[in-house]
Amino acid sequence: MKNDEVLKLNFAGWPLPDGYLLELGRVAALWAILESFLNLCIGKLAGFNELNDPKAFILVTHSSFPQRLDILGALCEQLTNEFPNLKGYEAVIRQLRQAQKLRNDFMHYGMALNPDSGHIEMAKGTARGTLKVGVEKVDVADLRRASMAIHLAQLALHNLVLRH
Repeated sequence: MKNDEVLKLNFAGWPLPDGYLLELGRVAALWAILESFLNLCIGKLAGFNELNDPKAFILVTHSSFPQRLDILGALCEQLTNEFPNLKGYEAVIRQLRQAQKLRNDFMHYGMALNPDSGHIEMAKGTARGTLKVGVEKVDVADLRRASMAIHLAQLALHNLVLRH
């Protein structure tokens, strides 16, 4: 299909109400910004001072987010004596992990309208050690809280690494 044909299609309310889709997009956009910023911070702490230095990118780009947090923690722990502003790194890493948990909830599980209740619901499950499954009601405010947590985690990272 050509662009003009695609743009004429009515996607309103599909696959979720537009308010949910807007907030899901916000979560995804903020997460992408946070991940890129974390990569830059790791490169900076590792001694790569040029933002465009490909070595830092090569070293972290294919690492998982938990691996990047481990790298961040190890670098901060090693550099704390030289840079005292890094002393609060454990709290920042906890904040980043919490932001990741909130993001993962909305990006890894599908949401759908329950026609019986009229609510948007998300089926969740885990099988780590034991099987846990359930269905949770999701409000737009829940998505906004995730966006806010991601943004606040990025600010905390910024203050940790770039504060003078």
